[in-house]
Amino acid sequence: MNKLKIIKPLIIGLGVAGKRHLEAQLKLGFQTGVYSLNFKKTDPIGKQDNVIIFDNLEEAIEWSNLVHVCTPDDKHTEYVAMALKKGKAVLCEKSFTTNLEDALFLQKLAHKYNCLLIIGQNYRLTPTFAEIKKRVLVGDLGTIKKIETTYLHDRLQYQQRAPLRKNQDFLYIAGSHAVDLACWIADEEIVNIKASSENILNYQISIKFSSGIMGSIKLDAISSRPVNGTDLIVGGDKGKLVSHNKLDKLLFYEIGNRKPRSTKFLNTQTHTTALEVKIIDDYLLGKRNSYWPIPNVDEAINTIKILDAVEKTVSKIICQ
Repeated sequence: MNKLKIIKPLIIGLGVAGKRHLEAQLKLGFQTGVYSLNFKKTDPIGKQDNVIIFDNLEEAIEWSNLVHVCTPDDKHTEYVAMALKKGKAVLCEKSFTTNLEDALFLQKLAHKYNCLLIIGQNYRLTPTFAEIKKRVLVGDLGTIKKIETTYLHDRLQYQQRAPLRKNQDFLYIAGSHAVDLACWIADEEIVNIKASSENILNYQISIKFSSGIMGSIKLDAISSRPVNGTDLIVGGDKGKLVSHNKLDKLLFYEIGNRKPRSTKFLNTQTHTTALEVKIIDDYLLGKRNSYWPIPNVDEAINTIKILDAVEKTVSKIICQ
Protein backbone atom coordinates (compact mmCIF):
# COMPACT_ATOMS: atom_id res chain seq x y z
CA MET A 1 0.00 0.00 0.00
CA ASN A 2 1.13 3.54 -0.73
CA LYS A 3 1.04 5.77 2.31
CA LEU A 4 -2.17 7.80 2.44
CA LYS A 5 -2.26 11.46 3.46
CA ILE A 6 -5.72 11.14 4.99
CA ILE A 7 -8.19 8.33 5.63
CA LYS A 8 -11.54 8.60 3.84
CA PRO A 9 -13.47 5.74 5.45
CA LEU A 10 -16.77 4.34 4.20
CA ILE A 11 -18.92 2.17 6.49
CA ILE A 12 -21.18 -0.27 4.63
CA GLY A 13 -23.85 -1.59 7.00
CA LEU A 14 -25.20 0.07 10.13
CA GLY A 15 -25.83 -2.84 12.46
CA VAL A 16 -24.04 -3.22 15.78
CA ALA A 17 -20.63 -3.70 14.13
CA GLY A 18 -21.11 -0.88 11.64
CA LYS A 19 -22.01 1.62 14.36
CA ARG A 20 -18.90 0.66 16.32
CA HIS A 21 -16.72 1.18 13.25
CA LEU A 22 -18.37 4.53 12.57
CA GLU A 23 -17.87 5.69 16.15
CA ALA A 24 -14.20 4.64 16.04
CA GLN A 25 -13.50 6.59 12.84
CA LEU A 26 -15.31 9.69 14.05
CA LYS A 27 -13.37 9.67 17.33
CA LEU A 28 -10.16 9.59 15.30
CA GLY A 29 -11.33 12.79 13.60
CA PHE A 30 -12.02 11.50 10.08
CA GLN A 31 -14.99 12.53 8.01
CA THR A 32 -16.77 9.22 7.43
CA GLY A 33 -19.14 8.02 4.73
CA VAL A 34 -22.05 5.72 5.48
CA TYR A 35 -24.06 3.48 3.17
CA SER A 36 -26.88 1.22 4.30
CA LEU A 37 -29.97 -0.16 2.58
CA ASN A 38 -31.80 0.15 5.90
CA PHE A 39 -30.85 3.75 6.65
CA LYS A 40 -33.74 6.06 7.54
CA LYS A 41 -33.54 9.82 7.13
CA THR A 42 -34.78 10.20 10.70
CA ASP A 43 -31.77 8.24 12.02
CA PRO A 44 -29.66 10.51 14.28
CA ILE A 45 -26.50 9.14 12.65
CA GLY A 46 -27.15 11.34 9.63
CA LYS A 47 -27.17 14.45 11.83
CA GLN A 48 -23.72 13.86 13.34
CA ASP A 49 -20.85 16.12 12.38
CA ASN A 50 -18.37 14.62 9.92
CA VAL A 51 -20.85 12.00 8.62
CA ILE A 52 -21.73 11.80 4.92
CA ILE A 53 -24.78 9.71 4.02
CA PHE A 54 -24.52 8.12 0.56
CA ASP A 55 -27.55 6.94 -1.41
CA ASN A 56 -25.42 5.57 -4.26
CA LEU A 57 -22.96 2.81 -3.35
CA GLU A 58 -20.69 3.27 -6.37
CA GLU A 59 -20.32 6.97 -5.61
CA ALA A 60 -19.60 6.12 -1.98
CA ILE A 61 -16.84 3.66 -2.87
CA GLU A 62 -15.32 6.10 -5.38
CA TRP A 63 -15.16 8.76 -2.64
CA SER A 64 -13.47 6.47 -0.09
CA ASN A 65 -10.02 4.96 0.25
CA LEU A 66 -10.86 2.53 3.09
CA VAL A 67 -14.08 0.51 2.96
CA HIS A 68 -15.43 -1.10 6.14
CA VAL A 69 -17.74 -4.00 5.24
CA CYS A 70 -20.01 -4.46 8.26
CA THR A 71 -23.04 -6.09 6.62
CA PRO A 72 -24.48 -9.50 7.60
CA ASP A 73 -21.87 -12.19 6.96
CA ASP A 74 -23.60 -13.69 3.92
CA LYS A 75 -23.41 -10.29 2.17
CA HIS A 76 -19.68 -9.70 2.68
CA THR A 77 -18.58 -11.15 -0.64
CA GLU A 78 -20.69 -8.81 -2.74
CA TYR A 79 -19.50 -5.61 -1.07
CA VAL A 80 -15.85 -6.62 -0.59
CA ALA A 81 -15.63 -7.52 -4.27
CA MET A 82 -17.07 -4.14 -5.32
CA ALA A 83 -14.50 -2.29 -3.23
CA LEU A 84 -11.54 -4.38 -4.39
CA LYS A 85 -12.44 -3.87 -8.05
CA LYS A 86 -12.27 -0.13 -7.38
CA GLY A 87 -8.78 -0.54 -5.91
CA LYS A 88 -9.78 0.28 -2.32
CA ALA A 89 -8.33 -1.00 0.93
CA VAL A 90 -10.94 -3.09 2.76
CA LEU A 91 -11.54 -3.93 6.41
CA CYS A 92 -14.09 -6.76 6.46
CA GLU A 93 -15.85 -7.82 9.65
CA LYS A 94 -15.62 -11.44 10.72
CA SER A 95 -16.64 -13.93 9.68
CA PHE A 96 -14.84 -13.23 6.42
CA THR A 97 -17.20 -15.36 4.33
CA THR A 98 -19.57 -18.26 4.95
CA ASN A 99 -17.97 -20.61 2.42
CA LEU A 100 -14.54 -21.36 1.00
CA GLU A 101 -15.44 -20.61 -2.62
CA ASP A 102 -16.25 -16.97 -1.82
CA ALA A 103 -13.14 -16.60 0.33
CA LEU A 104 -10.85 -17.83 -2.46
CA PHE A 105 -12.64 -15.56 -4.95
CA LEU A 106 -11.98 -12.50 -2.79
CA GLN A 107 -8.38 -13.55 -2.18
CA LYS A 108 -7.79 -13.65 -5.96
CA LEU A 109 -9.39 -10.23 -6.37
CA ALA A 110 -7.23 -8.73 -3.63
CA HIS A 111 -4.07 -9.98 -5.36
CA LYS A 112 -5.30 -9.06 -8.85
CA TYR A 113 -6.01 -5.45 -7.90
CA ASN A 114 -3.12 -5.25 -5.41
CA CYS A 115 -5.45 -4.20 -2.57
CA LEU A 116 -5.08 -4.56 1.16
CA LEU A 117 -7.85 -6.82 2.50
CA ILE A 118 -7.90 -7.11 6.29
CA ILE A 119 -10.27 -9.35 8.27
CA GLY A 120 -11.45 -7.94 11.60
CA GLN A 121 -10.44 -10.77 13.91
CA ASN A 122 -10.30 -8.34 16.80
CA TYR A 123 -10.66 -11.01 19.49
CA ARG A 124 -6.89 -11.10 19.10
CA LEU A 125 -6.91 -7.62 20.67
CA THR A 126 -8.85 -8.72 23.79
CA PRO A 127 -6.40 -7.75 26.58
CA THR A 128 -6.25 -11.16 28.24
CA PHE A 129 -5.96 -13.00 24.91
CA ALA A 130 -3.19 -10.67 23.74
CA GLU A 131 -1.38 -11.28 27.03
CA ILE A 132 -1.67 -15.06 26.54
CA LYS A 133 -0.09 -14.73 23.09
CA LYS A 134 2.70 -12.60 24.56
CA ARG A 135 3.44 -15.12 27.31
CA VAL A 136 3.43 -18.01 24.84
CA LEU A 137 5.95 -16.17 22.65
CA VAL A 138 8.35 -15.51 25.55
CA GLY A 139 8.09 -19.12 26.75
CA ASP A 140 6.31 -18.63 30.08
CA LEU A 141 4.33 -21.86 29.53
CA GLY A 142 7.27 -23.84 28.23
CA THR A 143 6.43 -26.28 25.44
CA ILE A 144 2.79 -25.82 24.42
CA LYS A 145 0.79 -29.04 24.58
CA LYS A 146 -2.85 -28.05 24.13
CA ILE A 147 -5.00 -25.11 23.08
CA GLU A 148 -8.70 -25.00 23.93
CA THR A 149 -11.12 -22.44 22.55
CA THR A 150 -14.88 -22.14 22.67
CA TYR A 151 -17.63 -20.03 21.17
CA LEU A 152 -20.65 -20.24 23.45
CA HIS A 153 -23.89 -18.43 22.69
CA ASP A 154 -27.30 -18.48 24.30
CA ARG A 155 -29.68 -20.34 21.99
CA LEU A 156 -32.57 -17.90 22.19
CA GLN A 157 -30.37 -14.82 21.86
CA TYR A 158 -28.55 -16.29 18.87
CA GLN A 159 -31.75 -17.20 17.04
CA GLN A 160 -33.11 -13.70 17.62
CA ARG A 161 -29.89 -12.26 16.24
CA ALA A 162 -29.66 -14.72 13.35
CA PRO A 163 -33.01 -15.95 11.98
CA LEU A 164 -33.52 -19.69 11.51
CA ARG A 165 -32.73 -19.47 7.80
CA LYS A 166 -29.21 -18.36 8.73
CA ASN A 167 -28.46 -21.00 11.35
CA GLN A 168 -26.70 -22.98 8.64
CA ASP A 169 -23.91 -20.38 8.79
CA PHE A 170 -23.30 -20.84 12.53
CA LEU A 171 -20.20 -22.91 11.86
CA TYR A 172 -18.56 -19.98 10.08
CA ILE A 173 -19.93 -17.27 12.39
CA ALA A 174 -18.79 -19.05 15.55
CA GLY A 175 -15.75 -20.75 14.07
CA SER A 176 -14.29 -17.47 12.84
CA HIS A 177 -13.65 -16.60 16.49
CA ALA A 178 -12.57 -19.87 18.07
CA VAL A 179 -10.65 -21.44 15.16
CA ASP A 180 -8.78 -18.22 14.44
CA LEU A 181 -7.67 -17.89 18.06
CA ALA A 182 -6.35 -21.46 18.19
CA CYS A 183 -4.42 -21.04 14.94
CA TRP A 184 -3.07 -17.64 16.01
CA ILE A 185 -1.72 -19.03 19.28
CA ALA A 186 -0.17 -22.13 17.69
CA ASP A 187 1.13 -20.39 14.55
CA GLU A 188 1.87 -23.77 12.95
CA GLU A 189 0.78 -25.84 10.01
CA ILE A 190 -2.24 -28.09 10.60
CA VAL A 191 -1.72 -31.78 9.88
CA ASN A 192 -5.05 -33.29 10.93
CA ILE A 193 -8.66 -32.20 11.51
CA LYS A 194 -11.49 -34.20 13.11
CA ALA A 195 -15.01 -32.97 13.78
CA SER A 196 -18.41 -34.04 15.06
CA SER A 197 -21.77 -32.30 15.39
CA GLU A 198 -25.06 -32.90 17.18
CA ASN A 199 -26.81 -30.36 14.93
CA ILE A 200 -25.99 -27.18 13.00
CA LEU A 201 -25.66 -25.17 16.21
CA ASN A 202 -23.10 -27.42 17.90
CA TYR A 203 -19.63 -28.57 16.77
CA GLN A 204 -16.67 -30.25 18.40
CA ILE A 205 -13.45 -29.81 16.41
CA SER A 206 -10.07 -31.40 17.04
CA ILE A 207 -6.96 -30.02 15.30
CA LYS A 208 -3.43 -31.38 15.36
CA PHE A 209 -0.60 -28.98 14.58
CA SER A 210 2.75 -29.92 13.05
CA SER A 211 4.67 -29.93 16.35
CA GLY A 212 2.05 -32.15 18.01
CA ILE A 213 0.06 -29.38 19.72
CA MET A 214 -3.58 -30.40 20.00
CA GLY A 215 -6.36 -27.90 19.49
CA SER A 216 -9.79 -28.55 20.96
CA ILE A 217 -12.53 -26.23 19.70
CA LYS A 218 -16.16 -26.19 20.82
CA LEU A 219 -18.91 -24.16 19.11
CA ASP A 220 -22.25 -24.24 20.88
CA ALA A 221 -25.53 -22.31 20.63
CA ILE A 222 -28.01 -25.05 21.56
CA SER A 223 -28.50 -24.29 25.24
CA SER A 224 -29.35 -21.35 27.50
CA ARG A 225 -26.46 -19.73 29.36
CA PRO A 226 -25.96 -16.54 31.36
CA VAL A 227 -22.67 -15.49 29.73
CA ASN A 228 -21.95 -15.63 25.99
CA GLY A 229 -18.49 -15.35 24.55
CA THR A 230 -15.22 -17.09 23.83
CA ASP A 231 -12.86 -18.92 26.16
CA LEU A 232 -9.15 -19.41 25.55
CA ILE A 233 -7.09 -21.95 27.50
CA VAL A 234 -3.46 -22.68 26.64
CA GLY A 235 -1.52 -25.41 28.43
CA GLY A 236 2.20 -26.17 28.43
CA ASP A 237 4.66 -28.17 30.46
CA LYS A 238 5.02 -25.26 32.93
CA GLY A 239 1.30 -24.63 33.47
CA LYS A 240 -1.76 -23.19 31.76
CA LEU A 241 -3.38 -19.80 31.13
CA VAL A 242 -7.17 -19.40 31.23
CA SER A 243 -9.36 -16.47 30.19
CA HIS A 244 -12.79 -15.51 28.82
CA ASN A 245 -13.22 -12.60 26.41
CA LYS A 246 -15.79 -10.90 28.66
CA LEU A 247 -13.79 -11.21 31.87
CA ASP A 248 -11.02 -8.89 32.97
CA LYS A 249 -8.89 -11.58 34.62
CA LEU A 250 -6.20 -13.92 33.38
CA LEU A 251 -5.56 -17.02 35.50
CA PHE A 252 -2.20 -18.80 35.51
CA TYR A 253 -2.19 -22.35 36.87
CA GLU A 254 1.48 -23.09 37.46
CA ILE A 255 2.57 -26.73 37.63
CA GLY A 256 2.99 -27.71 41.29
CA ASN A 257 0.95 -24.76 42.61
CA ARG A 258 -2.71 -25.49 43.42
CA LYS A 259 -3.78 -21.86 43.69
CA PRO A 260 -3.81 -19.92 40.40
CA ARG A 261 -2.21 -16.50 40.05
CA SER A 262 -4.70 -13.91 38.82
CA THR A 263 -3.85 -10.84 36.74
CA LYS A 264 -6.38 -8.02 36.48
CA PHE A 265 -6.76 -6.07 33.21
CA LEU A 266 -8.52 -2.92 32.11
CA ASN A 267 -12.29 -3.12 31.69
CA THR A 268 -12.88 -5.10 28.50
CA GLN A 269 -16.40 -3.73 28.13
CA THR A 270 -14.73 -1.10 25.96
CA HIS A 271 -14.86 -2.94 22.63
CA THR A 272 -11.67 -3.73 20.74
CA THR A 273 -13.13 -2.39 17.46
CA ALA A 274 -11.73 1.07 18.24
CA LEU A 275 -8.20 -0.33 18.62
CA GLU A 276 -8.58 -2.42 15.47
CA VAL A 277 -9.66 0.61 13.42
CA LYS A 278 -6.79 2.73 14.74
CA ILE A 279 -4.27 0.01 13.86
CA ILE A 280 -5.50 -0.08 10.24
CA ASP A 281 -5.70 3.72 9.94
CA ASP A 282 -2.19 4.17 11.33
CA TYR A 283 -0.83 1.52 8.97
CA LEU A 284 -2.40 3.18 5.92
CA LEU A 285 -1.08 6.56 7.04
CA GLY A 286 2.42 5.16 7.45
CA LYS A 287 2.46 5.70 11.22
CA ARG A 288 3.20 2.01 11.81
CA ASN A 289 4.83 -0.59 9.59
CA SER A 290 2.49 -3.48 10.40
CA TYR A 291 -1.20 -4.19 10.99
CA TRP A 292 -0.32 -7.18 13.20
CA PRO A 293 -2.02 -8.93 14.90
CA ILE A 294 -5.05 -8.35 12.64
CA PRO A 295 -4.87 -10.89 9.75
CA ASN A 296 -4.87 -10.11 6.06
CA VAL A 297 -6.79 -12.21 3.55
CA ASP A 298 -4.03 -14.80 3.08
CA GLU A 299 -3.96 -15.65 6.78
CA ALA A 300 -7.74 -15.50 7.12
CA ILE A 301 -8.15 -18.02 4.29
CA ASN A 302 -6.66 -20.69 6.55
CA THR A 303 -9.54 -20.31 9.01
CA ILE A 304 -12.11 -20.64 6.23
CA LYS A 305 -10.32 -23.74 4.88
CA ILE A 306 -10.53 -25.39 8.31
CA LEU A 307 -14.23 -24.58 8.61
CA ASP A 308 -14.84 -25.92 5.10
CA ALA A 309 -13.09 -29.17 6.07
CA VAL A 310 -15.22 -29.40 9.21
CA GLU A 311 -18.40 -28.79 7.22
CA LYS A 312 -17.52 -31.56 4.74
CA THR A 313 -16.53 -33.97 7.52
CA VAL A 314 -19.76 -33.42 9.45
CA SER A 315 -21.85 -33.72 6.26
CA LYS A 316 -20.31 -37.13 5.53
CA ILE A 317 -21.09 -38.32 9.07
CA ILE A 318 -24.69 -37.16 8.80
CA CYS A 319 -25.13 -38.84 5.41
CA GLN A 320 -23.84 -42.22 6.65
